[in-house]
Amino acid sequence: MKKILYTTLFSLLALSMGSCVNEVEEVFETPASDRLEQAMLECKQLLSTPEYGWLIEYYPDENQSFGGFAYAAKFEPNGNVAVTSELAGDPSQVVTSHYSINASTSTVLTFDTYNDYIHFFSDPDDYAGNYYGGDFDWAYVKGDANRMEFRGVKTGNAIVFTALQQDIVSSIQAVITVKNEVADKLYTGFEWEVNGQVVKLYAGDTGSSLTYYPDGNTEGAYEEYPYGYTNEGISLIKPLTANGVTVQRFAWDSATETFTATDAVSETGAPVSVTMKGWYREGFIHYDDLLGDYTLRYISSVSGTAYTTRTVKLVENVKNESYYIQGLHNSFPNNIRVTYSKSTSGLAIDYQSIGRYNNNPAFVVCGSGHSFFTAAGTGFDLENISEEEGKIVFKFYPMGSATDIYLVYNSGGYGLIAGFYKLDTMTKK
Repeated sequence: MKKILYTTLFSLLALSMGSCVNEVEEVFETPASDRLEQAMLECKQLLSTPEYGWLIEYYPDENQSFGGFAYAAKFEPNGNVAVTSELAGDPSQVVTSHYSINASTSTVLTFDTYNDYIHFFSDPDDYAGNYYGGDFDWAYVKGDANRMEFRGVKTGNAIVFTALQQDIVSSIQAVITVKNEVADKLYTGFEWEVNGQVVKLYAGDTGSSLTYYPDGNTEGAYEEYPYGYTNEGISLIKPLTANGVTVQRFAWDSATETFTATDAVSETGAPVSVTMKGWYREGFIHYDDLLGDYTLRYISSVSGTAYTTRTVKLVENVKNESYYIQGLHNSFPNNIRVTYSKSTSGLAIDYQSIGRYNNNPAFVVCGSGHSFFTAAGTGFDLENISEEEGKIVFKFYPMGSATDIYLVYNSGGYGLIAGFYKLDTMTKK
């Protein structure tokens, strides 16, 4: 009986295995090794096909926390690749390195000699980690002479190649021009109208992702759409579908300050016209409008009770991100940093190193009654409290229990350079 049962089971197993083999042969007409070799040849040939090379949309970090970045690359059949990037201060500084096409479980494009631009996001930081989480091994997915698709081997992020119509330096300069024009607007977000309904996207301070609330409730569920700049406009890392329309890529028109979708389609796949514009929240104040002189109101001594004033000035540090505050002390005219938030139009002064005083390290610290904190995240938020249009009055709000700002030095113990007590307001002149 057992012999009959075993014979029956082996017969069924043989039939099943035979069936699977036939199904595999029906799906793949060529062996896996041949298909891999064909993909390698295809990838290598396509890389060097475009006359001017490729624009590459790249996202480091598996969570796309930093948004997208543009490269332009010209691949040669001999294995050399010339690269420039929006990361470059000067896009004409092209870096040439070597690439290869390898195979493991898939066809992989590897940048196998160091390239300042390509390897920037995968370099280890000072602590031997990989802060940006990038990779330089890109698995080939599919492609043709106009477009190729890869995925980061470590991150799984989509990496899109688009054939260029001009040289790589001009192409990256176009990316930088678009980026500077759009980023300098400091939009709170973007919006367009679809089928009579407004689709609103919210931009954060970092400019790396757009937030979409499907039900329109900013306290409810949301979706994040990291994006990057291209030589035409912006591109989301994935298509966004809202009110029956799906869109991913937009072209920028600087004359009208609008974006026009280049790939918007309806639920049936029919092309749809979508024009997107930037918008500002109520009470928004542009970075440039905060530059200038202010009257600072505070008490000049720890035991004092009467308020005094002095003139201070905000000057540019990092455009659209931070200022220097001048006038607190003559020794530090361009050392004391004040950060700017485009989402709130507010400012912040935090614990920071500001250089040296009498050859000792100097700091901005915050506290109360000469008790102060020497840690990041201790300081003041400044919010505009004026309800009068065109008037800017910043109120100091402590990050914790601080009421005062001190400039101090450390020579084995902390010494006071200057103190500003019971900080109240800073009013633009």
